[in-house]
Amino acid sequence: MIRVSDLTNFLRCPRLSYFRMNNPVEMPTELKAAKEIFLSLRKGFDYEWAFNRFNVLYPDSKEIFISASSKFVFSDELEKLTPKEWEVHLYSDKLNLKGVLDELHERSFLLVSLRMPESGIAFRDKIKIGAYSLLSKLDNAYIYYCYDGKLINYRVNRRDKYNAIRVLEKVKKISGGVVPERKEIEYCSRCEYTDLCSNTRSTFASKFL
Repeated sequence: MIRVSDLTNFLRCPRLSYFRMNNPVEMPTELKAAKEIFLSLRKGFDYEWAFNRFNVLYPDSKEIFISASSKFVFSDELEKLTPKEWEVHLYSDKLNLKGVLDELHERSFLLVSLRMPESGIAFRDKIKIGAYSLLSKLDNAYIYYCYDGKLINYRVNRRDKYNAIRVLEKVKKISGGVVPERKEIEYCSRCEYTDLCSNTRSTFASKFL
């Protein structure tokens, strides 16, 4: 089953999405550390508890956690929201899609991101919101930009859902065996699949992604 993260990986780099689906490697990131901090603080715990959670998943990644914790901002605005559940697993057999919501409320949901671009909510965040709206059947979303301490309320529209489905269609082709064309981007310098990518040829069908 395709994950919501596969959609956002596709937007960063189609090959990244392909390799993470077919050769999964669990890598620690600041976003993952920030989510552990967010969840721990929202549940009434502290940074030490957040580190314990993160360290169980990603041993020997203390520096990543320290970096995330030094930038993390916990806004009082979050107290206006009343969570029903955290880390909610959602599935849709019809869409062949799954994902984990950071926080679920009575009539809305919340996703954690790092920084808000100056231009506003990033397209990849809108794709993520659209996908979770399809999964949860909720159209009221919040994004918490935890390095800025900004809580943004966003009303999901039909275009967001439509765009999420369009990206999902492309990712479904990749999951079926289509190898995307290789392209050079800034992320390549720190990608865990650099060597594998260099030695993997794209398939003809990739031209139609």
